[in-house]
Amino acid sequence: MEQDDEFRNAGQSDGESPSIRYLVESALRSVASTSQSEKPSTRDEWIAHLAATMVSDSETSHRAAISSLIASGVRSSEVYQSYIPAVSRYLGEMWVNDRASFVDVSLGSARLQALLREAGEPAEVSLLDRSIPLGQSVLMVIPPYEDHALGAFVAADQFRRHGLWVHMGIGLNRDELVELIASSRFSLVGLTAATWKSVEKAGDFVDYIRQGLDHCPPMVIGGRAVTEPAKVERLTGVDFAVKTVREAVDRAGLMSISQETGLDKLNT
Repeated sequence: MEQDDEFRNAGQSDGESPSIRYLVESALRSVASTSQSEKPSTRDEWIAHLAATMVSDSETSHRAAISSLIASGVRSSEVYQSYIPAVSRYLGEMWVNDRASFVDVSLGSARLQALLREAGEPAEVSLLDRSIPLGQSVLMVIPPYEDHALGAFVAADQFRRHGLWVHMGIGLNRDELVELIASSRFSLVGLTAATWKSVEKAGDFVDYIRQGLDHCPPMVIGGRAVTEPAKVERLTGVDFAVKTVREAVDRAGLMSISQETGLDKLNT
C-alpha cells in the first residue's frame, strides 16, 4: 500500500506508519515525573523539563512547571519570550529525529498555544515561535474550523519522509496565517479537510489568505473529504486537491528524496 494513503484517510488511526507511533524517548518522559526536590538547575534542563510536561498525561503538570520556573526567579516575560519558544523548538527537534509521535507534538503544541493565549499573546513572541517547527519549506495548516488534527500530522510525517521540512500551523486565525506566510519562504501551504463541512468552509479561508498576500505559495488541500479532487478545487480555490502527499509533492514541483530511494512505497 502506498504510504501516502494515510493522507487520504486523514483522521483515522488504523494502519499508522510505525515511525509516527514513536513515543518521546523514555529519558524525556522520566523528567516529567521527577520529584520537586530534583528541580532543573540550568536553562537547558528547564527546557527539557518543560517539554516533558507539555506532553505529559497530566493536565496540570505543565502549569505547575511554569509556576515553579517563575518561582525560581525567572520573570514571567522571559518565560513567554524565551522559554516557551525554546520548548517549541525542542519538541520540533524531537519530531524531526523520530523521538516524538504526532500525538506528543499535537498535545504539546495545543498546550503551548493555550498558555500564550491565556497570557495575552505577548507581542514579542513571533508567529513562528507559536507553532511546532518541524523544519521548513512546507506549512501544514490545521484551520480553526477543523476539529480533526490527526490527518495533518500524518501528512506532515509523509512530507518529512519525502525529504521536506514541515512547519505546523495550529489554531492560527486567518490574519495570523497571512502574517506567517508573508514573513516566511514556504514552498507549499497545505490544508487538511477531514469532513465535507471543512471543504465548504475552506473557500472563504483560502480566499482571505490569498487576498492578504502579494505572493502566495501554491496551496493544497487533502484529507478524507477529498473524494472528488476537481470539485474540491473549484469549491475551495486551492491550486491542488489531492489524495496523497506524493501527489501534492509532484503537482507542486517539489524536490523529493523518495524520487530516488523509492520511499513512497511502505506497507502499513
